[in-house]
Amino acid sequence: MVLALNYNMHGVNIRSENAAKPHTMPSRYFSEYIRSIEKNGHALDFGCGKLRYSDELISKFDEVTFLDSKRQLEREQIIRGIKTKIIDYVPRYYKNANTVAFEDVDKIIGGYDFILCSNVLSAVPCRDTIDKIVLSIKRLLKSGGETLIVNQYKSSYFKKYETGRKHLYGYIYKNSKSVSYYGLLDELAVQEICSSHGLEILKSWSKAGSSYVTVGSCNAI
Repeated sequence: MVLALNYNMHGVNIRSENAAKPHTMPSRYFSEYIRSIEKNGHALDFGCGKLRYSDELISKFDEVTFLDSKRQLEREQIIRGIKTKIIDYVPRYYKNANTVAFEDVDKIIGGYDFILCSNVLSAVPCRDTIDKIVLSIKRLLKSGGETLIVNQYKSSYFKKYETGRKHLYGYIYKNSKSVSYYGLLDELAVQEICSSHGLEILKSWSKAGSSYVTVGSCNAI
């Protein structure tokens, strides 16, 4: 799940939608964790990407909002084996679900019982955008609600990124086809980001190279 935005960093264009993974590449542990969550009600998938965990969220919650950039929601791509657009796929295949563009996040009224933000912060090479995401999460979280922020920070796959340019929490890497960024955000890095914006750290842990941080908001809706 990646918030697909374009960034110009050090004179190169980084298209973060390239980092989104399909539903065919799930984490079994993470899928099972979503199913075990005690929350219900209204959920927000903040940075839904290619709807990697949409089935799990739909089966667990009464209503689900899928949020990403307009580009990610409106571009034609392969979603669960179908050539379509997310804005078309969601209302066709899921009841009680809707899509919202990140560009319109400030227009959302109401709150969510559960917010998922998976592999989003790690794909954002701009601190201002990271701050906007975290502040939006804080505003949209209901009283008693929880946000789960997940980021993969350890993998042999990331070794190639270390040959790139150090930037923010990770590296900007350029190959023959494109330029990408990946931030290596462990538990402490995510806790620091969230705490700096007044979010309460409820619990955190690491599993198989990914950090999991659950937060609540002291000023929740």
